[in-house]
Amino acid sequence: METTKKSTFKVLFYLKKNAPKKNGKVTVMCRITVNGNKSAFSTKLDISSSNWDLKYGRVLGKSREAQDVNGKLDKIRLGIEECYSKILKNEGAVNSTKLKNAFLGMESGEITFFKFYEQFLSDYEKKVNSGLRVNGTRSKYKTLLRHLRNFVLTKYGCSDVSFNDLTPDFVQDFMILPICWTTFY
Repeated sequence: METTKKSTFKVLFYLKKNAPKKNGKVTVMCRITVNGNKSAFSTKLDISSSNWDLKYGRVLGKSREAQDVNGKLDKIRLGIEECYSKILKNEGAVNSTKLKNAFLGMESGEITFFKFYEQFLSDYEKKVNSGLRVNGTRSKYKTLLRHLRNFVLTKYGCSDVSFNDLTPDFVQDFMILPICWTTFY
């Protein structure tokens, strides 16, 4: 009979209080711990810190907002637990980084948005060099990439996003940034 080492596994939600938004709300973060190793990511949910229950890692109260956020936190926790079970079953071992990436849809074979964009730029540059495209447009694409990277790092605290993260809300939040859009036209 084969024995497997049981790993310790925990999901914790906490507030990123050191980086409040202009509206006074703070981002709810998720930390996954497997065998003492931690990985964290933004849940992309913002709440008022005064409504946070530190002991249970949930929003206090029965307001519509509290129920909505707590429901989303429950879905995140369930999704992480499902990924944990799947990885443990298929591979026999889990680590926090692998679990985080599997939950966020950035598993080792999956292409992320910025990897895709960089490949697009590389292909576009070849077309510029062969005279099929103009260099000015390539420069605008590079500028857009720089702004997108800065936006993702500032808003979500990560260096890349999966295609699942590209929602209408993502685009709307990016479009209201206070930067000079005339550089793109």
